[in-house]
Amino acid sequence: MPDTGPPPWPLAKHPDGSPDPIGIPGWLKSHPELRRRGIVLSETLKPSYVFATNWRDRTVAAYAVKLVEPDTEEATIYERLGHDTTSSNPCIPCEVVRSGQPDLLIMPHIYDIDYVNYRMLSLSSVLDMFLQIVKGIEYLHARHIAHLDVCVGNTLIAFDQHVRFNPQLATNKVYLIDFHTSRQLDFGPGHQHAVPITVSQVKPPLGLKHFDPYSWDVYCMSDLWEYMTESKYGLGATRPWLVLRITRWLIGNERGCTGPCHCRPTARTVRRVLTVVRLAIRVTELATWPFHRMPVMVPFMRR
Repeated sequence: MPDTGPPPWPLAKHPDGSPDPIGIPGWLKSHPELRRRGIVLSETLKPSYVFATNWRDRTVAAYAVKLVEPDTEEATIYERLGHDTTSSNPCIPCEVVRSGQPDLLIMPHIYDIDYVNYRMLSLSSVLDMFLQIVKGIEYLHARHIAHLDVCVGNTLIAFDQHVRFNPQLATNKVYLIDFHTSRQLDFGPGHQHAVPITVSQVKPPLGLKHFDPYSWDVYCMSDLWEYMTESKYGLGATRPWLVLRITRWLIGNERGCTGPCHCRPTARTVRRVLTVVRLAIRVTELATWPFHRMPVMVPFMRR
């Protein structure tokens, strides 16, 4: 989540009473809703905003708790998407606790996609994982929701160890989190005019400040694809021409549109095209390596 200034709630304090920016506020540790669920926070993930139980202990369930700023749509979006329990929903299972300000989000603690050992995966496996992200963004866009901060840190993956304690998760499924800057819009892709992009972990092209929000999500996905393929082939290494072609296609030819943007494909088009590309790559891999055993899904952890 991008830095947005000091939060509107009491911060943690050192024993001498001075502010502790990385501590867990005492009022949160003793929050009745957390105590009722047996959640004991022990670590700060995002100072003043996101905290977690001991996620390094793999013998118990781990949880993350986020404090929601009141002027965002985050809690509302989680509530709206939480009613859909189908596998197509990219939103991590999350309980919204509206027990006064601030509201709390309680969710399973799982790893971001930086934990995946991409070097152990075939290209079709990497593309399969990326397609999960694309489908997740398409799902949001179909409901007129723009994420607006698609990045590595906001893209998580569940492994067996997580599913063991949280059966609502699915092994190897990619989840999207952090709707802090997300918008629920009146119009869908192809009809929405540009909106301000105030905070994002992806640098906007040409120094622009306004984007079609759906097109911006696709542009941010190009950054994810770049990260995933660089992780597979190595930073600075030569990558297959098709990998580079996909990157250029997602980036598009930015023209600074103030209306509906056509500088790059929609998430739906990306999903349709890359589904065919993935199949072609997989067939080529199997033809080239008859005894190829690299999995289509993602069971490898880097650490």
